[in-house]
Amino acid sequence: MKIRVGIVGVSGYAGLELIKLVLQHPGIEFAAAMDAEELGGKPLHDIHPRLKGAASLTTVTPAAERLSELGLDTVFLCTPDKVSYDLVPKMMHSGIRVVDLSGSYRLKDMASYSSWYGFQHANPDLLKAAVYGLSEWNAKAIASANLIANPGCYPTSVILALLPLIRAGMLETGSDILCDSKSGVTGAGRGVKPELMFSEVTENFRPYSPITHRHAPEMCQELGWDLDSFTFVPHLLPTNRGIISTIYVQLQQPASSAEIEAEYGKRYSGRPFVRILEGARLPELRAVSHTNFCDIAWRLSRGGRRAVLFSAIDNLGKGAAGQALQNFNIMHGLDETTGLI
Repeated sequence: MKIRVGIVGVSGYAGLELIKLVLQHPGIEFAAAMDAEELGGKPLHDIHPRLKGAASLTTVTPAAERLSELGLDTVFLCTPDKVSYDLVPKMMHSGIRVVDLSGSYRLKDMASYSSWYGFQHANPDLLKAAVYGLSEWNAKAIASANLIANPGCYPTSVILALLPLIRAGMLETGSDILCDSKSGVTGAGRGVKPELMFSEVTENFRPYSPITHRHAPEMCQELGWDLDSFTFVPHLLPTNRGIISTIYVQLQQPASSAEIEAEYGKRYSGRPFVRILEGARLPELRAVSHTNFCDIAWRLSRGGRRAVLFSAIDNLGKGAAGQALQNFNIMHGLDETTGLI
């Protein structure tokens, strides 16, 4: 029996990416395509012409009375933060498992939402129940979860590179971590914004939301690091997709490259989607584009007391839809690579 799933937010970039992955997954029946009311009744191929002949569904609105009729096991929410915040309780009340790609249930501190996300959070029980869906680190909890808070794209690239060294006690306690990340424009969503017009992005490169980006507290929460000692500056690349993160850290003791490689190997051995690069190779976007892989490398300086970490992912793949499907596989006891390799 295939697992019946629905996707809410099919009109966006992450929604399209997830549709493509779901359609090729051998264990999934794509049973419901849902979006805003103004898109209700539209065939999917009217929204995404590339789906003509591949998906015959017509969009519906995710109304509470309709959910029970659809017989869905799991729903993916590719929706804005406040929309997901409102939809998750309805889905859970209907007995549907949820993988939420927004930030609405990632932060455990309920009071943080007003300053970082612009709305008051009033669902402490759901925040407590939500499992942070970083597949490589939380697989055991993901397997039994009913609500997955799929990580942000920038946090995925940063946390996967940093967490092994932090957990091993290799970083100097209380030291500053500097994250310089660069993303393709699809990370900003499909909404019409003047600063994302082709003429504004092409042959251009710029930082945005420095220091105050809402992904910073998410990273510090999962890393167990003080936000006051953590600087995150994202940049907009003139490309469609992909993220490169360059992270500067101070080590507790001088370390060799072999010691760092051994630590990454210990943490990610057997994890199919994290690739530790050896020798002179460094992560690059073309190596991870349209995949669910995260490539990691590093360089040492100051006699091994400082390290520069490099991480590359596809923001729509491992940073969104790919990781969401990886989490779905873990939730349902499937091989986590199913439909992704």
